[in-house]
Amino acid sequence: MEMGLLEMKAINNLENYLRRWPRAVLLFSGGLDSSLLLAVAARALGSGLTALTFTGPHIAPGELAAAWSLARRLRVKHLIRECDPLTLPDFRQNTLTRCYACKKAIIQAAWEIAAAHGALTLFDGTNVDDLADFRPGLKAARELGVKSPLLEAGLDKAAIRGASLRLGLPWQKPPQSCLATRFLHDTLLTREALARVGQVEAWLRRRGFTRVRLRVRGEEARLELNPEEWSAFLKPDVRGPFTALISRLGWERVDLVMVGGGG
Repeated sequence: MEMGLLEMKAINNLENYLRRWPRAVLLFSGGLDSSLLLAVAARALGSGLTALTFTGPHIAPGELAAAWSLARRLRVKHLIRECDPLTLPDFRQNTLTRCYACKKAIIQAAWEIAAAHGALTLFDGTNVDDLADFRPGLKAARELGVKSPLLEAGLDKAAIRGASLRLGLPWQKPPQSCLATRFLHDTLLTREALARVGQVEAWLRRRGFTRVRLRVRGEEARLELNPEEWSAFLKPDVRGPFTALISRLGWERVDLVMVGGGG
């Protein structure tokens, strides 16, 4: 009961913060954090809220469909725009500032869209736990004036999952990240390479696997899954077709790493 009261207080604090702006655009990925923010902002701002989703070759398959579905369910105006970060040298070369360059370009485009819709505010789904990670994209957001309501309300990942559960949102959704994170830094990224990784991970997710990461290391790759899911993966009806898929996509072999997936 105490946890429920804390979650309700957090949601109320978040709503009060959001009501400071009558019109806003939310950078909406469809992930756990931005989904909670969308649901609460829809209640607080009503028709004054616009969700904005950028899609491109770096986005994991299925993420756009999830974002579109939730925005429709919540009856929030939803804009979808294409972006190609491979046109950015830092992204294409997968440098340490890749995320900063990509986020900066996206936010600059988002501000133009916000202005066209009469919104003076951009929201993102940054939360308290994000401050502990290396996130160059967060630097770009701060420089370009993006507001982070979940952070301002003091919500961490645990609180976000609890609040999402109370609101009937997909609270157990595993974290997803840009497909460029599957490659070593200073590796040339191509649309084809990103698509190959996305195809393999989507194949596994369709079969019920949750936190899936295929790390590319030159001509070889390394598969990471949640520890409790390895027994299902090693069954012949999964491992066999997976091996055939990997071979068809051009990898010589895939190492199996008995740890959970990361970013």
